[in-house]
Amino acid sequence: MKKILQKIFLILIGIVLIGKISNWFLNYNDETNQILNAGMFTLIGIAYLVGGFVWDNKLINIIFLVCGIYLIAMNIIGDFGLKSIIGIVCILTPMLIARFSPEETDEKELAEN
Repeated sequence: MKKILQKIFLILIGIVLIGKISNWFLNYNDETNQILNAGMFTLIGIAYLVGGFVWDNKLINIIFLVCGIYLIAMNIIGDFGLKSIIGIVCILTPMLIARFSPEETDEKELAEN
């Protein structure tokens, strides 16, 4: 079941990516761009929600979950001044945490040797 969900997720990401790239050449209308953007942010939000359950640190779990929920919810809520800025922060923060956090499995393996 897990592999099927991963394949579906990757196919959806591929569809959105192809749609965003083809928009550069075909210049879709505003509705199509909004659908592509909503799909993109929703998929990123789902990835962060799932990623939030992987970490052992509770603070990192909460950050991933909050960012994932916001990225999904920002498609539903109306426009306000800080919507885009909060969205950018919610996209970048989990990526930076994942990039700069030490890998726990390597530390445990080193401690055992």
